[in-house]
Amino acid sequence: MNVPNWRSFINATGSALLKCVTFMTTLKTENSVHCDSINEVLFYGAEDDKKSEEIGTNNLLCIYYVVIHACRSIDVCLPTLNSDTISKCLSNVHKRNCVVIRIVLYNADNQDIVQGLVKQGIAVKIVNLAPKLEHEFIIIDAIDECKDAVAVLGSLDYEISRVNCNRDSTLLTSDFTVIHALKKEFDRIWSIEEIVELS
Repeated sequence: MNVPNWRSFINATGSALLKCVTFMTTLKTENSVHCDSINEVLFYGAEDDKKSEEIGTNNLLCIYYVVIHACRSIDVCLPTLNSDTISKCLSNVHKRNCVVIRIVLYNADNQDIVQGLVKQGIAVKIVNLAPKLEHEFIIIDAIDECKDAVAVLGSLDYEISRVNCNRDSTLLTSDFTVIHALKKEFDRIWSIEEIVELS
């Protein structure tokens, strides 16, 4: 993930929300390779329908931008994947950038979307264990020391028709500690033997 490009994109957008990016500078220590972390919370919903739609659209644009600029890997953990838009986004970045994509879902409600991704060589596993998997996060380029990694977590309704219905939030972060914890949890779930791997 090219973090400076992400910064430029967010700062260049017309949305007042996206211009409110917080750059958190942390001390470089022996245990940390990061001296800069980006943290942005995207909030959804407004009293005015037009404003709510504008906010939702800008937030989705920001999330899509982060996903399509993945360079090496994307790990997706969701209860289910019903978004044709995000599946096309993942498919395109897999083809165009040769990105390795792994997806863990609690169930595969939409078999057409899931099977379409599998046919393109994207690894998908279904977890049908109790308690129900409710994680909603995407980790981008979290390989090796996660120097350029970005995580998207929180509400991940990737369709305009759903994103404007509720007040919700999504966190975009490059914080090493957060990404490392999410990567560890993803790898733990991915390695569970009882899950169903689609092929």
